Amino acid sequence: MNPFKYGKIVSGKDFCGREPLLKQIIGYIKSSQNIAIKGERRIGKSSTIYEAVQRCKGIQYLYVDLLGIKSIDALCKRILRAIVVLEQKAGLFDKIIKTLSYLRPSISLDPITLMPTITFDASVELKANSLPEVLSLIESLHKKNRIVVVLDEFQDILQLVDAREALSLMRSKIQFQKDIPYVFTGSIRNKMDEIFTHPDSPFFKSAIPITVDSLPYTEFSDFLKKKFLTGKRRINDDVLKKVFEIAHDIPGDIQQLCEALWTVTSSNSVIGTDRLKDALELIFAREQKSYENDRGLLTDFQIRCLLTIAREGGNRVFSVSFMKSAGVNNPSSVRRAIKRMITLNILFERNNEYRFVNPFFRAWINYRGR
Repeated sequence: MNPFKYGKIVSGKDFCGREPLLKQIIGYIKSSQNIAIKGERRIGKSSTIYEAVQRCKGIQYLYVDLLGIKSIDALCKRILRAIVVLEQKAGLFDKIIKTLSYLRPSISLDPITLMPTITFDASVELKANSLPEVLSLIESLHKKNRIVVVLDEFQDILQLVDAREALSLMRSKIQFQKDIPYVFTGSIRNKMDEIFTHPDSPFFKSAIPITVDSLPYTEFSDFLKKKFLTGKRRINDDVLKKVFEIAHDIPGDIQQLCEALWTVTSSNSVIGTDRLKDALELIFAREQKSYENDRGLLTDFQIRCLLTIAREGGNRVFSVSFMKSAGVNNPSSVRRAIKRMITLNILFERNNEYRFVNPFFRAWINYRGR
């Protein structure tokens, strides 16, 4: 059985390291302290929080994914659905139905997964003034069992037309829920900073900031080597260092490449750098349609800029040497191209460097060329 997991929350024996960070988060959860956790996607934020909650006896995990949220109606309903998934006791269901009777809620079991589901009258749209009601239901849940509320990709609330009103209403309610720890996580640092560190934001200094970074090479490489050994496979440091380099040190992407390496090798083998090509080609085959879709959204000029970033890095994209390599001569055109690729979630900016959201797309672009 392939021991490498990616794209999902891991815990227990599948979770690696971060002991000082876990101790810190556990302390904050137990003291009902709100925290704001920043870190790149696939860096391990959700797994770290989940592992911390698992180590807190008697505390349940209310998880709400806000990725791509577009309206307050969707925000409220995602929170309500998360409550229904966590709380399967009739008492709270009755309260939801009574409190939000105007939505004509209907709670049932999914016939396939047997998980509780909730549906609402699609013709009724929840507005900002419904947020306090929804958050009050979290208080009702907490009175029965201690919970920690995790609002993942919280920065996407800024996409709402009425984002400031939503944040103000949430803040006014959450600040009085002193016994409930809220964990706000986000993968876009400047937007998280806008919410939690800008003096004009309703959430200014409302949560302790924590950053989740890459795992140290020594610690994580030892963990990965042991995983390979479970299938009688050996991998040396030269190969692992190349894996870390290709994946930009992002744990989730490192695990994905290791999963592919495991798949293209067999028991009693020594994994050399020559197998990296096979593993990458496997990933390309799995994700090719997505890569082609992203590439199809770009103009020829934007593709030239992207290829140059893939080859030379994104540190000096407005330099003369970069523009010469890309075959362009207008910095403002490069700026517009990069802005477009950030909007499409192909690139992101960190510390004045433009990087690929998916490092394997970068490898594919280099492999395929134009």
